[in-house]
Amino acid sequence: MDKTKLAYKLLYISGAILLLTSIFNEPLLVYSKTLVIFSISFFYFVKVKRVNYLVIVALLLVLAAEVLSVIDFKKYFRIINILMSFYYCLNMMLLWKSLKKVKIQFKRIFTAQLAITMGLITYVVYSVADMISLNVGEDQLYLNILIILFIFFIGFCYYIYLNSKTVVSSSLMIAASCFLIVNILTILNKMYVYLDIFVVITNVLQLFGHYFLVKFFVEQEDLKPDDVEFF
Repeated sequence: MDKTKLAYKLLYISGAILLLTSIFNEPLLVYSKTLVIFSISFFYFVKVKRVNYLVIVALLLVLAAEVLSVIDFKKYFRIINILMSFYYCLNMMLLWKSLKKVKIQFKRIFTAQLAITMGLITYVVYSVADMISLNVGEDQLYLNILIILFIFFIGFCYYIYLNSKTVVSSSLMIAASCFLIVNILTILNKMYVYLDIFVVITNVLQLFGHYFLVKFFVEQEDLKPDDVEFF
């Protein structure tokens, strides 16, 4: 069987198992999430021309965080924050090549479009964090660090998207949007109000987020800058 077809079949199968466990048996997410990360890693190895093992390390970090989240989110809250902080740091390192390709220019950083987008995202994220601040206690510092790194990661993604041809960077935009929704819903679901539907939504979007981010890393070499300037 062709490796590419096998990679996609594994993604479909692991995605279906993830959906079923999200609906019917949440504790089994420990295993279905592991299968998903394995499938995405296999997809990366099959599709990429030159392997960057930081991508795999990042996937392993997020897998560890997700497994701990399923086991006991509140108990391992600090560790999860630390793991996810490293995860976003690694992803920003991986995105740096794309940032250099689209060229970092102050006149493009301080555009109305990017400023409004990032302002709204920052407001929403910090509003959610403020809602659960009483439940965080001594781990507030770790949460704040994670929030800052996450906002920088989102900023990297949106800057690359706005300043490049959308054929490749659209994957990055989808991934960033998925992670934004997932992080907000996860915090609300674990620390504020629990809803079964949130479990399904977050896990499905998480799968899409990981897939499209890895897809971007596969296609990163084909990224082309866009010379159109935004006001």
